Amino acid sequence: MSHTFTYKAFGLIFKSEFEIPELLPSEGIPDVELSLGKTPEQLNEITKQGVKYQATKNEFLLEVDHIARYYVKDGNKVHVELLKDKADKEVRLFLLGSAFGALFLQRGLLPIHGSSIKFGNSATIFTGLSGVGKSSIAAHFVNKGFQALADDISVVNHNLEVVPGFPSLKIWNDVLKKLEIRNDSLMEIRPNIKKFQLPIHDQYFTESLPLKNLVILNTKNSPGFEMEELTGIKKFNAIKNNTYRYRFVKGLEQQLDHFQILSKLLPKIKVYKVARPQAPISLIELGEFLQKNLNLDV
Repeated sequence: MSHTFTYKAFGLIFKSEFEIPELLPSEGIPDVELSLGKTPEQLNEITKQGVKYQATKNEFLLEVDHIARYYVKDGNKVHVELLKDKADKEVRLFLLGSAFGALFLQRGLLPIHGSSIKFGNSATIFTGLSGVGKSSIAAHFVNKGFQALADDISVVNHNLEVVPGFPSLKIWNDVLKKLEIRNDSLMEIRPNIKKFQLPIHDQYFTESLPLKNLVILNTKNSPGFEMEELTGIKKFNAIKNNTYRYRFVKGLEQQLDHFQILSKLLPKIKVYKVARPQAPISLIELGEFLQKNLNLDV
């Protein structure tokens, strides 16, 4: 019998046929099984498809050229067909990203495209478009002694809590320099991309926390910071639009589950839009502005 690995991440127990060193080892009855082997060439009765993915009610198929094909089924199975020699960091990158995003949606969870930090007895998620500084501001707060729950994907469970992901942040090299962190021993997330996996085991919080704030970061072409609290339909749309891989929702026929969890979450949290100067990003000033104006430490 081949060796298997058991991990815990995002509130779930994973049993895997291959090693995933990014995740924390665990034990228990698995919620999700990860396996290697052939995936379907095509799904039947496709509800929605994009350039590299197909989706239907209980199935999702993704192909990443020269890396792997990922087949996600029923919210409890992920099958990986390797298009390279082994399940290396690139294979795991897309597994822990888009494939897991589809898995969470199949399970009726709410994955937010953002990084979450513990302040007091609650969590705040920093979200926004790619490159706006979600992981960077999370790394700043971790560097100041706060604890992180997740990076890139922050999952809200049915109890409206943010569940811990795994203990690392993906950080660009220029941000590491700002934080005075050397990259000598850090792993690049993909070859020839100066973005690194920063382990945060000592600053990782391992329990679920109620979500208090969702902070949508964006940029502007003027100095200073601006903040707006969103309400009503703006608030609803902000959470919807920052759902991780929201384009998968319709294809997976998860519109009702997604709407219901958003509707439950809306009255429980504050949603803010915060604009920062385009460049250069000052993490110290942004961090101070957020702590002061959002009462993050309370």
